Parts: sequence; C-alpha cells; structure tokens
Amino acid sequence: RAAGDALARDGFDRLDLAEVARRAGVGKTTVYRRWSTPAGLVADLLTDMAEQSLPRTDTGSLAEDLRANARLVVRTLTDPRQGALFAAVIAAATCDPRAAEALHRFYAVRIGEWSGCVEAAVARGELPGGTDPGEVVAAVSAPLYYRLLASGDPL
Repeated sequence: RAAGDALARDGFDRLDLAEVARRAGVGKTTVYRRWSTPAGLVADLLTDMAEQSLPRTDTGSLAEDLRANARLVVRTLTDPRQGALFAAVIAAATCDPRAAEALHRFYAVRIGEWSGCVEAAVARGELPGGTDPGEVVAAVSAPLYYRLLASGDPL
C-alpha cells in the first residue's frame, strides 16, 4: 500500500524508495533488498494489480458488456488514487523495460478477463467469426487511457 500511495502521490520521477520504507514502517534495507530501483517496485506493483481480478459483467449483449467494461475503466481512471497510479505506472513503463513488461502483462490479464464477452458475442452471431476479442476489448479502453494521459479531455 505504501508503494502505491507514494507512486500515486509523487509520480514515478520522484518515487523515493527510502520514503516508501518510512511510510511502510520498515527499514530502508528491507525495501532496497527487494527492489533495487523504483522501476522494479513499479513492476511488482503492476503484477499485484493484475492478480486482483475484476468481475466481468455478462449481460447477454455485447454492447452492454462493453459499456460495463468502459464504466469500470472510467471509474478506475477517475478515482484520484488509481488515476494517478496508472499515469505514474505508464510513465515508468516508457523508460524501464521491466516496468514495460509488467504493464504488458497487466493489460494482457485485463483483456483476457473481458475477451469472453466478445467470444460469446461471436457465438450469438453479434460479431462475425474470426473477430479478435483482444482488439475489440482494447478498442473500448484505449480511448479512455488516451484521454487520461494525452488529451486531458474528460472521461
């Protein structure tokens, strides 16, 4: 929790492992033994976040399922802590290969969780066979991340 709080509050560029140790109530050596760099901490934080499965809505309608996915992403990104955390994590991924790989794994898990609604839509005939579920799911969330990180437009 202390690591996520520090990352959300300070951003990746000002993440201080000694401050994380202080906030967690442990010695600096404990933190430095586990993470030698802030990017390593970010990578582990992403791994932990990916393991926290989110419930997928199954409404029987692709449009409603994708709206539910979009609402979940918006709720996450507009949460003050979570939005700041995601922005910081993505910043870390742009300059550290380990953080980038962790971010890719995180999104692979999330897309995998929601791909079932697209597969069901194909089975119901709502989408043509051969539709790539990952591309459909990514097409819903990518514009929301773009607004958070690039345009600043409201979510």
